Amino acid sequence: MKIPSASSIDHLPWPFRTLLGCCTAAVSVGLTYAIAPLHAFPLLLAFPTVVLSAWFFGMAGSFGCAVLDVTLVDLLLTKTQFRFSTGFAQEEVRLSLFLVLSTLLGVLIRRWADQRTELNARELKKSLILAQTQKQMAEERARAGEALRDRDAALRIALRASGMGLWSWDVVSESVQWSDEMFRMIGYEPGEFEPRNQIWFDAIHPDDAETMREAFAHDLEHADEFRRQYRIVWPDGTVRWVESQGQCQRGKDSRAIFLMGVVTDVTHRKQAEDAMLRAEKLAVAGRLAASVAHEINNPLEAVTNLLYLITMSGTAEEARAHARSALDELLRVSLITQSTLKFHREQGTPKITMLSEVVDGVIGMFRPRLTVSGITVDVLATNEIAIACMPSEAQQIFANLIANSIEAMPQGGKMVIRLRPSRDWREWSVEGIRVTLCDSGVGMDRATMRRIFEPFFTTKAETGTGLGMWVVAQLVERHGGNVRVWSRQRYGASGTVFSIFLPTALVSAMEGVEVEPAAVQAVPVEAPAVNSIG
Repeated sequence: MKIPSASSIDHLPWPFRTLLGCCTAAVSVGLTYAIAPLHAFPLLLAFPTVVLSAWFFGMAGSFGCAVLDVTLVDLLLTKTQFRFSTGFAQEEVRLSLFLVLSTLLGVLIRRWADQRTELNARELKKSLILAQTQKQMAEERARAGEALRDRDAALRIALRASGMGLWSWDVVSESVQWSDEMFRMIGYEPGEFEPRNQIWFDAIHPDDAETMREAFAHDLEHADEFRRQYRIVWPDGTVRWVESQGQCQRGKDSRAIFLMGVVTDVTHRKQAEDAMLRAEKLAVAGRLAASVAHEINNPLEAVTNLLYLITMSGTAEEARAHARSALDELLRVSLITQSTLKFHREQGTPKITMLSEVVDGVIGMFRPRLTVSGITVDVLATNEIAIACMPSEAQQIFANLIANSIEAMPQGGKMVIRLRPSRDWREWSVEGIRVTLCDSGVGMDRATMRRIFEPFFTTKAETGTGLGMWVVAQLVERHGGNVRVWSRQRYGASGTVFSIFLPTALVSAMEGVEVEPAAVQAVPVEAPAVNSIG
């Protein structure tokens, strides 16, 4: 039950509240005087009147009511022969006690009522705050849900526009979730079937399927993040390239509990990369062909002169000597031509190759340029082992690096090429051959080193294509290796170091294949001018 509050009259002046208390006292005494049975109890109505006055009118009203009650009772009732039923004490004492006790009790009740009202007000305020908070939370949830739906719609549009699909796999519950683009990645419409990991693996190209299964099992066991490129075959036979990258969440026991990631269709990018690789290879071959044509002209002129001398020879012995010299010159022309053709010819499958022979052959091609520039070359091969690679691509790698080093040493210098067995710094269990090429050239600044492997970046816009070092990185990566570069520019101590690692993992699969020497032989051919970067 809610207790009435006197707060609505508390703002009235105290004289007015005292007057109100006196009015209630007059009413209570008047009723007692008018009702005969109450004459024996003259304070019966006066007592609650004082309490109610304290409740509604405060201390001033209560005191005024009590004083007037005592006065009126004394004047109108106690002057008679009636006596209170509580005893025979003097009337003044009883009235005084009534005055004090009734006023005190009224004040206590008023204070209790105020406290109760204050508590109710606090509870009401708390309820209002709670209701307002709940309303705000509901509005925030509604706004968050709406924003989430908007973001989800925008994400679906962005994923479809960029050819990317989202996937997740709860390892514990075996629950797999795909976005719509994941279905389109393998040539189906969204919702045609329930997404499962096996369906995705069945769509992988047969040549990549086993490798991807092993890589996925390795990532599931060891890796926190992973990134792979492989081919997908659609139901109609179309082959697409995709790149999958994701993250693995692990539990307390380091076991994978949840995987999620994205798959991107990179078919157009792969086609563009292959086109740029072919274009750069043709450009390199063209530059070498121009140099070879210049070099072939010298022995042909010598053959012409020797044939003329043969016609003018006086003895058979002299003619035979000139003929032998002409034959040597023609063999030299044949060797140069074969070397150029082998350099340009694309090998269909990897061959077991000694990289030192590839390096020697490329150096032979650049020998005249090295001599003119005053550059000395040292090739150090320590405990070299054969690796499986594409010889023509290996030649293109070293041709680009050596040409750049020559351009970096216009005033001459020294080049050191070291080949030795090593391990992949990224994964120590992978064995291979590391080729380190050092030169004492002008070096590169940090900005150039950061962009050196970017396509179309060159420090010589007039003569360079900007694809040379990008091609080197692509070809090394195609062989499963990696390339790194260090450089510094310091007076008297400048230089650049390229470190190339090529793995030997394919050798075990090619046992019994005859070791093929490098396609390029050490012939004295003048090297073309190649941009230092690209």
